[in-house]
Amino acid sequence: MLDTPPLTIGSWQFLLTEEDTAQAQMRLDEQLARRARPTLRLFRWAAPAVSLGFRQAPPDWTGEARLAAHGIERVERPTGGGIAVHGSDLSCSVTVPMEAGLPLREVMAGVCEGLSEAIRAFGAAVSWQAEVEGGRRLEYCLTEPSPYAIMAGDRKVCGLAIRRYPESWLLQGSLLARPLPAVFERVMPPAVWEQFSARAVSLEEASGNLVSDTELMERVIRAWQRKDHAC
Repeated sequence: MLDTPPLTIGSWQFLLTEEDTAQAQMRLDEQLARRARPTLRLFRWAAPAVSLGFRQAPPDWTGEARLAAHGIERVERPTGGGIAVHGSDLSCSVTVPMEAGLPLREVMAGVCEGLSEAIRAFGAAVSWQAEVEGGRRLEYCLTEPSPYAIMAGDRKVCGLAIRRYPESWLLQGSLLARPLPAVFERVMPPAVWEQFSARAVSLEEASGNLVSDTELMERVIRAWQRKDHAC
């Protein structure tokens, strides 16, 4: 399911994978986590999708039959965190082997810096911080404060979730490149849609520039190569 052959630089493998079903995308991330090789994967979604955090109870509006009637897939991610909404985002997964011996904070910081550098290249001013107040589980990824989120002012443009596997860390991220697909305004409860509108922001909105997935992927990989993140 690769758009291009894997690119290997040093110990890192970079994968740009084609659009596929939500289930297939999550299965591949689990496979990569169990393989435990340093990997950055960037991907898009074949159809609008809702991903639930690992073992997250789905709210009523995310019933699979209801979403399917609107052409939206539902899937459970292997990582934690809250509900993420896909279709206008660039998603990523990062696999970091335990044998690298890196502290989790260092791994997370490296991912945030790499993504932030790519975002800033489009003209958006963003920041992130390791700690936030609270600590409860998120219900919605892009509407609530969370550690290692990338923020444009007080609105979230990218959220990250993580899970520890026997031989690796798996990080999954969703970077909102463009405004949410219009179909979500029809399926979300008004209060939820209003939260997304007020608390999340797309890279296009934050930068005032059009964003192509191809250019965004290229900038993420360049940033990763320059900083040699998490390795």
